[in-house]
Amino acid sequence: MLGQITASGKYAAHDPAAVDGTETAVAVLWGKADASGGDAPAVAVVRGPAIVNRHDLIFTGTPSDPEIAAAHTALLAAGILVR
Repeated sequence: MLGQITASGKYAAHDPAAVDGTETAVAVLWGKADASGGDAPAVAVVRGPAIVNRHDLIFTGTPSDPEIAAAHTALLAAGILVR
């Protein structure tokens, strides 16, 4: 799952504990991207209609059930249904 950094508009791993914009899930990364060394090209689903498998979503850290539910709700606002 991805959030969008408010200051730059770039996408990064969704982190419910962040305060830079990535605390809100807005997209789903399609495949893998290694951005450990800096920006990396990637493909993401940023709006729906789309349905994604909840078992394929990866969270940063260990989010609580309410944080997971909030992320799913945020994705639904973009037209991405988590099942």
